[in-house]
Amino acid sequence: VPFARYVVQHQNEITFPFKRYQMQNVWRADRPQKGRFREFYQCDADVVGSTSLWQEVSFVQLYDDVFTKLKFSNILIKLNNRKILSGIAEIIGAKDKLIDFTVALDKLDKIGVEGVTKEMLAKGISPQAIDKVQPLFSLNGTNQEKLSQLRNLLADSKEGISGVNDLQFVIDAIESIGLQSATLEIDVTLARGLNYYTGAILEVEIPDVKIGSVGGGGRYDDLTGVFGLKDVSGVGISFGADRIYDVLEELDLFPEFSSATTQ
Repeated sequence: VPFARYVVQHQNEITFPFKRYQMQNVWRADRPQKGRFREFYQCDADVVGSTSLWQEVSFVQLYDDVFTKLKFSNILIKLNNRKILSGIAEIIGAKDKLIDFTVALDKLDKIGVEGVTKEMLAKGISPQAIDKVQPLFSLNGTNQEKLSQLRNLLADSKEGISGVNDLQFVIDAIESIGLQSATLEIDVTLARGLNYYTGAILEVEIPDVKIGSVGGGGRYDDLTGVFGLKDVSGVGISFGADRIYDVLEELDLFPEFSSATTQ
């Protein structure tokens, strides 16, 4: 959000598409536990002013590049699209409860199908709607197989099919280009709980270490609209520096010594 404000303030001085990265400490009202801090370092990379899906492709490559250089051998980049979540909510008749639906769905890996079902019922989503969404809980196979299943499931939702097409583009491009170390996987339960995403949603996990995600982001089509600049699409990702440090320590990936000192 502060970045969106910056873009609006300097819209006449910057050239679009505008790319930037920054590293800074950020704060969050959170319950401190392993890998979760109230103050932590984050590295952000964003592109604003381009609707091209090649930006999403380049961010998948950026994650792959950085974590390969950090010598992580097992890297999982999860990909979803907010339009797919909206399409599912539309088909099951819970469009007015989209946020409740996605927040519950996002917890599938933590609380399981039973827990998600319970939470959806508590939020007023009908048992009939939850029955319709059951195929999502067991979506499996290759990325292309998942895309095929989603096309069938979302055939009656224009927005949902638009999301499937976006995913298809990114998956096809990455399959054609190839990744160095990472695996890109469609995860339709991925919502990241933030309601300003409008397109792609990304999250990175290192499966060898139980610490949650070490990076995440997505596309936010009208974030600058809050500050009066309409129709400026942006997409961005972040790296959780403190968590990455913890993973490097746990996997013993720090070099024995430093060959260069600070200049």
